[in-house]
Amino acid sequence: MAFLFSPKARAFSDESLESYLLRVVSENFFDSYEGLSLAIREELHELDFEAHGAFPIDLKRLNVYHAKHNSHFRVRALGLLETLLDLPRYELQKLALLKSDFKFNSFAALYNNGVDIPLRFIRHHAEGAVNSIPVCPQCLAEEAYIKQSWHIKWVNACTKHQCVLLHNCPECCAQINYIENESITHCLCGFELSSASTSPVNTLSIEHLNKLLDKSERNDSNSLFNNTTLTERFAAILWYQERYSQTDNFCLVDAVDYFSKWPAVFYKELDELNKNAEMKLIDLFNKTEFKFIFGDAILSCPSTQMQRELHFIYRALLDYLVTLVESNPKTKKPNAADLLVSVLEAATLLGTSVEQVYRLYQDGILQTASRHKMNQRINPYKGVFFLRHVIEYKTSFGNDKARMYLSAW
Repeated sequence: MAFLFSPKARAFSDESLESYLLRVVSENFFDSYEGLSLAIREELHELDFEAHGAFPIDLKRLNVYHAKHNSHFRVRALGLLETLLDLPRYELQKLALLKSDFKFNSFAALYNNGVDIPLRFIRHHAEGAVNSIPVCPQCLAEEAYIKQSWHIKWVNACTKHQCVLLHNCPECCAQINYIENESITHCLCGFELSSASTSPVNTLSIEHLNKLLDKSERNDSNSLFNNTTLTERFAAILWYQERYSQTDNFCLVDAVDYFSKWPAVFYKELDELNKNAEMKLIDLFNKTEFKFIFGDAILSCPSTQMQRELHFIYRALLDYLVTLVESNPKTKKPNAADLLVSVLEAATLLGTSVEQVYRLYQDGILQTASRHKMNQRINPYKGVFFLRHVIEYKTSFGNDKARMYLSAW
C-alpha cells in the first residue's frame, strides 16, 4: 500500500525531479519539502537504513548528481520512494540527473534519458549565489510543472509558445527559482507566474533551439544538426563556447551560424595559425610543442570515446592534420608536421586511452623526440611525440578502431 499520495497528473517525460517532488508536497498537504523529506526518511529508516541516510532533507540537494560520495544509495532511495508513492519502477529515476561516466574532455557530464549533458550547462544553486531558473508563464498555465530544459543555461526561450522565458518576477523583480522558493507557480511575493505577460522571440532562434534540443537525428545542411545526436550537439556547443565565447550567455544564433560554414571556417582559422607559425617560432619545429602554434586545438576536441561515430569536429581536425602532414613531407629541415604532441594529445588523435599511448611508446611504435630514462613515466602534458608519427600511425589503421594495435601486457 502506498504511504503517500502521488500527484493526479503523472510525471511528465520532460519534467525535473525537483518539480515532481514539489507536486508530491502539494498533493500530501505538507507545508514544505522538508516536512515531506523527514516523513520519507522516517519511513525509509524501517525499509533500508543506508537509503534513509542518502535521502536529502534540502530540496537543493535532492537530485542524484548532488550526492558527494555514493550516488547509488540516492538511486536506491528513489526506488523505495517509488514504492511509497505507488509509482511504476524507475519513474523517478527517469526524471533524475545522474552522474555520467562520459566526459566532455575535462568537463563532467550528467545523464538523463539517454542523453549526456555537460554539468557546466546546468543552472543550479551555487555557493553564495542563486541562479534563476526561468519559466514559461504559458506552459505553467497549461500544466503546472517545471521542464528539465529550463535548467540549461543557454535555453532562454520556450519553443512551444515562441516566447522569452521569464527570469524575474514582474511584481517584485526577484529572480525566479522554484527550487529556492519551493513553489512552481508563485513567486515568494505571492505573484502568480502563469499570469505574467510574455515577449515574442525571433522565429529563427526558435527554429535553432528546436533543432538543437530534438532527440531525433535529421539530414541538415548545417553540420551541427546533420545526423547528430543530442549529446553530440551538446559537445559541439560546449566546444564553441570554450573556444570563442567563454561565457554562459553566448548567442546560440552565432554558434549555429558558425557551424553553417563548417569546416571551412575552422580550416581558415587553422591556416592562419599555420601561416604565421615560422614568425612565432623560438626554436625549430621539431623542438616546438604543437600547442605553442595551434593552442588547444587537439585537447579541446570532443571525445571520441563511447561514441558510435567520430564527432564531426574531431573528424574535421583529423582531416586537416592528415593534409598538413601529407603536404609537409619529411626533409632535412623540420617543418610544421614535425611539431611535438603530448601523450594526452596523441591519445585524443588516436581515439584511445593514455595507457594505450604509453604501451605504444614502450613497444617502440611511437618514438619520443628525446631520450628518456628507462621506466621513467613521461609527463602527459609535455610535447614528446612527433605529430607526423602519430598521424601516420593513425592513418595506417583507417577508421577501424578494432584493428588498432594493442600490445600484450
